[in-house]
Amino acid sequence: MQGKLALGRYRLARPLGRGSNAEVFLAHPVADPARPVVVKRVHPHVAEHPKFRQRFAAEVRSMANFAHPYAVRFLEASLDDPLGPCLVMEYVPGVTLADLIDRDKVLHPLRVGRLLGHMCHALQAAHDAGVVHRDLKPANLMVSDPGAGAEALKVMDFGFAGFAAKPHLQLAELTGHGPIYAIGTPAYVSPEMVRGDTADARSDLYSVGVVLYELLTGRLPFDHPTTDRLLAAQVKDPPPRFSKVGAGHVPPGVEAAVQLALAKYPNERPQSARELVEVFGRGLGVDFWEATAPAGWEPPLPVAEEIGPDDPPPAPADPHHVTHEFEAFLPERLAAAKLKGFVDDLGGQVLASEPGLIRLRLGVPAGYREAPEKGSAIFGWFRSVARPAVARGQEPVELELHMDKPDPRNPRLSVVAAFRPLKDYPPASTRQWRDRCDQLNAMLRQYLGA
Repeated sequence: MQGKLALGRYRLARPLGRGSNAEVFLAHPVADPARPVVVKRVHPHVAEHPKFRQRFAAEVRSMANFAHPYAVRFLEASLDDPLGPCLVMEYVPGVTLADLIDRDKVLHPLRVGRLLGHMCHALQAAHDAGVVHRDLKPANLMVSDPGAGAEALKVMDFGFAGFAAKPHLQLAELTGHGPIYAIGTPAYVSPEMVRGDTADARSDLYSVGVVLYELLTGRLPFDHPTTDRLLAAQVKDPPPRFSKVGAGHVPPGVEAAVQLALAKYPNERPQSARELVEVFGRGLGVDFWEATAPAGWEPPLPVAEEIGPDDPPPAPADPHHVTHEFEAFLPERLAAAKLKGFVDDLGGQVLASEPGLIRLRLGVPAGYREAPEKGSAIFGWFRSVARPAVARGQEPVELELHMDKPDPRNPRLSVVAAFRPLKDYPPASTRQWRDRCDQLNAMLRQYLGA
């Protein structure tokens, strides 16, 4: 890839790293070679995923809608570049915090406090914007001028974060089949993400607590050889006291702040990134929040998002397209269990689940096979075989649930339920069809306690 052009104007110079989803290059703009950038090129096998275009667009929106002096800046992206999907970001000279830990092993609490201030200023701004990182770890934290008086930290990979307003009820939760995955890196993931509970801004603070523990003691709070054992420890085991791991030199107030961040339940932790910095600073008698505040920075005004592929549909012109809006007050994991009961009790089927969107089918008769879009001479025969009869007024239903979570700390879900008929079963009566959709919506609301 060396020497090739990305987006027609960034010449790739050398690789900086490679992961399971992408490879990262140092690149130089053709028009200004002295100002290097970072180009992240998505691997072809990732780009082949059927939902890739939607997810790529969501990542770009996430990065474009959040900016902070202590976060690596997003510049631009291309989905259809000849090299493959690419993102271009600010280049920050320095080392990752992971490299710094490998080199220095243990950092002085005052130095840790300054790095924490930079990190939490970025996180506070992100959380205020409704963005939760979900994968904080030393490899995602870049340190510039390491060891110098101007040492600073920037948070990377906010593009892999997610807007907390898009709840994700995993397919395994809705169907009862398959594993439920914890998003994030096992050594740094929060207990609620392992449990499958709602992950809000305080989930990031747990990951910060793990990073602080590592910086101050030279080891992780939980360091088991298997992922299963490691995840179980995140949920159940208390972190070892600093005196037990050879870090008795750390002031008690500092250790108390770290242990507080590592509490197993979000309501037991500091409730904001700023609060965590302030609690840590009190252990040393230093106001790290004010000392590390970015000079002159003001949060940008919110930008209205354009309607994307995962947003609720506009008001329908089709008389058979019925939509209802309502709110439900329950955690995401409980919502998943309630939706599973709704689908099971109605003999339905969950087709797909992704952040902010669930697709279901209800009332599909046994033996139904969906007809292909284009047929041959035997197409008519196939349709007659694929369409078992259904009673009038009981036509199968396709249901899309578009969900938002307006306040990341509040278990309130905003739901738009969009009902459509299957294309092979047009309703015999529009009025009967709409009455049926209204009844199904009333049942759905009952299950969700709306």
